[in-house]
Formats: sequence, structure tokens, C-alpha cells
Amino acid sequence: MPALLIMALAACDSGPAAPVTTAAHTSPDGRIMTADQGANSVSVIDVATNSVIGTVPTGASPHHVVGTPDRREFWVTLFKENRLQVFDSATLHEIGSVDLGGSSDDLTFAPDGKRLYVSMGQDNMVAVIDPGARKLLTKIPVGRIPHGIKVRPDGQELYVTNTADNTLSILTLTPEPKLAISFRVGADPFEVTFAGDGKTAYISNFLGDSVSMIDTATRQITGTIRSGKQPAMLAFVPGLGGTLLWVANTGTQEVWAVDPTTRKLIQRIKAGGGTHGVVPTPAGKVYVTNTNDNTVTVIQASDGKVLATLNVGTNPNGLSFVPNP
Repeated sequence: MPALLIMALAACDSGPAAPVTTAAHTSPDGRIMTADQGANSVSVIDVATNSVIGTVPTGASPHHVVGTPDRREFWVTLFKENRLQVFDSATLHEIGSVDLGGSSDDLTFAPDGKRLYVSMGQDNMVAVIDPGARKLLTKIPVGRIPHGIKVRPDGQELYVTNTADNTLSILTLTPEPKLAISFRVGADPFEVTFAGDGKTAYISNFLGDSVSMIDTATRQITGTIRSGKQPAMLAFVPGLGGTLLWVANTGTQEVWAVDPTTRKLIQRIKAGGGTHGVVPTPAGKVYVTNTNDNTVTVIQASDGKVLATLNVGTNPNGLSFVPNP
């Protein structure tokens, strides 16, 4: 790709750009990838410049995107196809796929990258993948319509939200993945994240306007945090005087930064229509997908200031920070 064209793409945030080459994303701050479910694409955002620098075509209805721990690949779930897609992080080209036999929603890697776990909401299953071999190993029944899925930081357990059951399933992962327990949390549990030490899990309850706190040692609910309306994705972010829990609230079109210790709201930050995904970056910025507006809001983590609003593909859903390879 000619250098002038690369520069033009990097400077434009008015809409999805053409596919990019390695030379177009070599800035040190890495990239944000958004799964644009209505556009059958992944948008690529350069963190250093807050610019949409390209679009990667995908299969039908990409729902979430996650990079591998070694930075070499990123994987995409497809809601309207029965496979996962694998892309090279350097070239942005598709390099493989894994047949699941059903549609997929969310996905998470084990910390060592040797296993990938995928929620299959239509089948009430969790798929276990060997990403190195690009092979489906097994499927494990969980609750009804599983969605959010995350490996505990120590790699020993997997947490899965079951949206139709209002339950959380916990799977032990060694020696082999196995369902250990399921129990009720809030209404329509959607996503899950962990405090940095892994001692507490946080579950967004989409129809409960709340976040449930789970002690990972006892597997007991220890508290509830009030959120905005229809909380979706959530993440821990350093800034605003501490490491706070940031919650993307779809119904109120804003992000709440909450102190997880006191459970008090610290700051409300306006985003866009259908505020859905939230992810921090090492550069001190937070990126938020706005599904109804087809945009991404960029926020300065230190003070909550909105830095930019970027146009991406239609219905951006899940998003991830992917370091440059």
C-alpha cells in the first residue's frame, strides 16, 4: 500500500477504512479491535492517534474479538456461522477457522494461551478449543443461553454467565474442564470480570441494573453494586484516584466508574447510543462501543474526559485491546 494512502487512512475517522498492511499499524500503543456485528467486519483503531486505520472483513455477525496472549493472532466469534475465525495480527489476514457446529458469542483464553473457551448461547454449551492445533476438543453443558465467559486470573476456573437462567456456572479446568457449580445471581447476567488478584468476580446483571460480587474462594455472593440501566461489559481501569470498576450501561448511554471497595459511584461519563463494550489500554485510554450509534467513544482514564468519538462499522459489539505483534 502506498505511504500516502496509509497516512490518509490513519487520519480519517469518518468511517471504516480499507484493509491495512503491517506498515499502517506500527505505533507503539497498539490497537483496538471492534466486532462490527451488523457490518460483518472488525474495525481497527490505532490507540496512539485515535484513528480508524482499517477494516477486516469477517464472517456473518462477528460478536466478540480477542487477541492471543502471545500477540500473534486474534480470534473472532460469529453469531450467524458455525465457526470461529483466526486472523494474523501482523497482516490482518484470515489464517484459519475452527468448526464449532453452532453459533458463538463470547470467548476467553487461558493465561498461558493453551486453551480457548467459547460460549455457545444457542446450544447452552461452552466449547473448549486447542488454539495451537485449531481444534475443537469438547463441549460442556452449562445453563440456558450462556454469554459472558472469563478465566480466573490463576487459570484454575472458568466463569460463565447464563442469561436465561439468571445463573453463573463455574467450571474447574484441571485436570480437565468440568462443571463444578451453578447458582443464581442477578437478572440476565451478561458479562464477567475479575479483580486483579482474582479473589472477587464481578457479574453485570443486564436486566437487574446491578453488578453482583462473588467471592471466588467460597463461591458466595458477597455484595451488589448499583449500576446504570442495562449494564453490559465491565473492566477494571486505573485512574480517577484508584483502580475502579468501569461499567458500560446500555440503557443510560454512559459509563460508570465505581469504587469496588465502597461500592460508591465515583464518576458518570457520557458515551453514545447503546453503550456496550468497555476496554482499557496501557496508554491510559478507555474505549467504549456504542452499538446503536455505530461509534466508539475514547475516554482519558485519568480524569474521565472524552477525547474522541470514532465512526466504525455497523453495530459494534465486543472489543479488545490487541498489542502490536
